[in-house]
Amino acid sequence: MDCRKFRRMVSRQLDGALDGASRADLESHLSSCTGCRRFRDLSLAGLSMHRSVKEADPPRSLFPSILAAVEVGPRWRWNGGWLRAAVPAAAAAAAVLGVWVGGLIHESYAPATAGNQADVLELTYLDEYPPGSMGDILMTSNGGGGDEQR
Repeated sequence: MDCRKFRRMVSRQLDGALDGASRADLESHLSSCTGCRRFRDLSLAGLSMHRSVKEADPPRSLFPSILAAVEVGPRWRWNGGWLRAAVPAAAAAAAVLGVWVGGLIHESYAPATAGNQADVLELTYLDEYPPGSMGDILMTSNGGGGDEQR
């Protein structure tokens, strides 16, 4: 017996959203469970108390104090004053700067004339063992030659 399930059913019954089969299961459970019966009675009492209270209009003098308590500080708006011009100007400056830097990068890595791989990568050599590399050091130490023997 899961009383939580039946208490949810009591709430749905009070809202008028309980179907006939579930209503029969609920009534069967309420006849044997005093805790759920007490829950239903208290829920009915609370609902009737809520419905008996009339809506009250607050006095006009209450509104300024409520608004003052809610208002934390001056309102900051994105679309006001200098910010309205500064944000688009900063975006335009970032776009122009990005295009300019991209052009500089492109010019430094793409030569004007197409050549061989050494020209494109601006390498002065494409040796198997470039000077100062680990291969060059090993070749020199093993007597296989190095810069001085090439």
